[in-house]
Amino acid sequence: MFTKLARRNVKRQLGNYLIYFITVSLTVAFMFAINNVIFSEQMQQNAESEQSLRGLLIFLTVFVACIVAFVLGYATSFMLRLRKREFGMYLTLGMTRRNILSIFVTETMLMCAAALTVGILLGLFMYQGMMAVMTRLMGAPIDFAAYSLKGLMLTVILVVAMFVLSSVTSAIYLRRVKIYDLIHGARKVERAVKHPVFWFVVMLLALAVMAVSLVIFRISVADTVENDGRGMGMLASIPLLAIGLVMFHIALARSIANMLLKNRTLCSRGTNTFTLRQLSGKLNSNSILAGVLSFLIGFAIIGANVSFTMKVSEREAIEISCPFDVMLNGFEPSDQGYVENDVKSPITIEEGEAIMEEYSGIKEKIEFKAYDTGDDVLRAYTPWTGERYEGVTDMVISQSDFNRLWEALGHEPVDVGDGFQIIPGASQVGEMDFTGAELGLGGKTYAYGGTITEDYARLISEYLLAVVPDEAVEGLPVEYENIAYDLEDDSYDGMAMQEELRYYGVADYGSGPVNIEMCDYDVKAAIIAERNQFMAILIIGALYIALVFVFMAIAILALKTLSGLSDDRHRYRLLSQLGTDEKEQKKTLFRQIFSFFFLPFILPTLLSFPVAYLCGDMMKQVGIMEGIGEVYLISTIITVSVVVIYALYFTATYLISKRNVIHR
Repeated sequence: MFTKLARRNVKRQLGNYLIYFITVSLTVAFMFAINNVIFSEQMQQNAESEQSLRGLLIFLTVFVACIVAFVLGYATSFMLRLRKREFGMYLTLGMTRRNILSIFVTETMLMCAAALTVGILLGLFMYQGMMAVMTRLMGAPIDFAAYSLKGLMLTVILVVAMFVLSSVTSAIYLRRVKIYDLIHGARKVERAVKHPVFWFVVMLLALAVMAVSLVIFRISVADTVENDGRGMGMLASIPLLAIGLVMFHIALARSIANMLLKNRTLCSRGTNTFTLRQLSGKLNSNSILAGVLSFLIGFAIIGANVSFTMKVSEREAIEISCPFDVMLNGFEPSDQGYVENDVKSPITIEEGEAIMEEYSGIKEKIEFKAYDTGDDVLRAYTPWTGERYEGVTDMVISQSDFNRLWEALGHEPVDVGDGFQIIPGASQVGEMDFTGAELGLGGKTYAYGGTITEDYARLISEYLLAVVPDEAVEGLPVEYENIAYDLEDDSYDGMAMQEELRYYGVADYGSGPVNIEMCDYDVKAAIIAERNQFMAILIIGALYIALVFVFMAIAILALKTLSGLSDDRHRYRLLSQLGTDEKEQKKTLFRQIFSFFFLPFILPTLLSFPVAYLCGDMMKQVGIMEGIGEVYLISTIITVSVVVIYALYFTATYLISKRNVIHR
C-alpha cells in the first residue's frame, strides 16, 4: 500500500520535484562522465605519466559526491517542509512516523532510480563531450571514446550512497518534528533582525576585507616574480577572500531588507512593504546559507578561471623557454661528474640528428655559443648576486650568432654597435635598470645599450644573456655549445622522439653512485604534450567541480524558495483579500524571488572580473603577454554560462511558485 501511495505522490508532486529531479539528474550525468574519464582507455594511453592525477580525480569525485550527498539531504529536508501539512495530516489520521518515513524513502528511491537512469543517459553524451575537450586540450586526435564498466559501477555506488545519506537526513527530521509544526508552520512568526545598522557596517568591512585580499594577492605575485618571494601572501589572501565573501552575504542578508523597511517613501509604494517583510524573514533565517552558497559559486568561478589561465600561461611559457622545435643544450656528461655506462650512452649530435630525421626532416640547423666573461658585472644589477651566488658569472653571445637565431624566429636583426644589449632569461630582467653597466672584454669597454623585452626567448638556461660585438668574444671560454633545430613536419610524435633521445648515466653526489635518466635535447612537441596532459586533467577536474557547485548552489536557492510555498500561499491569499489584483501579485512574487536569488549570486559573479584582471596581470608580470586577451575572453564565457544557468533555475522557480501561490 505504501509503495502505491509513494508512486501516486511522486506523480502528483512532479511539478514541485522538477528542479530537484533536474539537478540530481545533471549531477549524476557529471559524475558518470568524470568517472568514465578516470577509467577511459584514452586517458591511460595519453596520460601514462599522470597516474597521480587519476588518483586526484577519484578523490575529487568522491569528495564532490559527499558534498552532493549533504546538499541532497538539505534539499530533501526542503521537500519535506514543502509537504509538511500533508505529513501532519497523515500523523493526525493515525499513521506512525515510521509509516511516513517509509513512504518518503520509497519516493526518494523512485526518484533515485529515475534520476540515475536519466543521468546516465545524459552522461553518455556528456562523457563524449568531456573526452573531446580533454583530448583537444592534450593535442591528441578526437575520436569516439569507449565507455567503462568501472566508471558505471562507481557512479551507481556513489549515487546510491548519496540517496541513502539523504534518507538518513529525512529520518532525523521526521523523528524530531512536531505535529503542530507540520500543520501550523505557516503561523510561525519569524524573528526580526536585531541591530541591522551593525550588520550593515559588518557588510562594508567584509567588502573591504575582500578588496584587501585581492590587493595582497597582487602584491605577493609581484614580490614572488621580482624578488624570488615565497608567495605566502598569495596563500593568506585565499582564506581572507573566503571569509570576506561569506561574511559579506551574511551581513547583507541581515541588514538590507530591514534597513529598506525604514524608508517610508519606498514602503509607501505598492506592495513594497509586503515584499520587504517577506524578504526580511527569509534572508534573516537563511543568512548563513546565503554566505555558504556565495562561497560555492564564487570559488567555482575562480577555480574555472584559474585553471584556464594556467593552460594559456603554460602554452605561452613553452614558446619562451623552447623557441625552436628542438634545442640541444650542448651538455657534456663528464662536466658534471656523470660517466657512461652499459645501459645507454649519451646521444651524439650525429645520432640525435638521425633520430630527428626519422620523425621529421631538419629544415634549419643553427649552431651558437655562449661565453663566460669570468665576472659578475651584470648580475650586480640584479637580485641574483652576493652571498648565495658566489662563482656565478655573466654570459655573453656574439651578435652574429644571436642574429641568426633572432631572424629564424621572424625578427629584424639587432645592431649593438660598440655596446651590448641584454636578452632576458626571465621576465623580471626586462624591468631592471642596467644604466651605467659596462663590460670589459678583450681590453675594450662596452656600454649598456638597452634590453630586448619584446618577444624575448630563453636561449640558454640563464637569467640573462648579453649580446656583444663579434670581436668581444674572442679569447673568452665557451660555456655552452648549443644547436637550435627547426623541423619540417609538425605532426611527429614528440614524446616518442624525446624518449629515443634519452640516455642513462651514473651520478655521484657524494653519497655513492646512482643511476639517472638524462636528455640533452629539449623537444618542444614533447614538452607541450606532457604539459597538455597535466593541464587537460586539471581543467576537466576544475570544470567538473565548478559545474556541480554552481548547480547545487542555485538548486538550493530554488528548493529553499519552493519549500516555503505553503507559507507564501497563505500570505498571498491575505494580500489578494486586501484588494491586490493578479498582475500586482505576480510583480510582487517576481521581486521577492528575484531578490532572494540575486543577493547570494551577484557578488560571486562580479568577482570573475577582478579575478580575470589578476590572472592577466600575473601573466603580464611573468612576461607572458600574448594570451591575456584569451584569458579575458574565457572569463567572460564562464560568467555568461553561470548567468544562463542562474536564469534557467530562476525562471523555473518563479513559474512553479506563480502556479502555486498567485490567487486569481
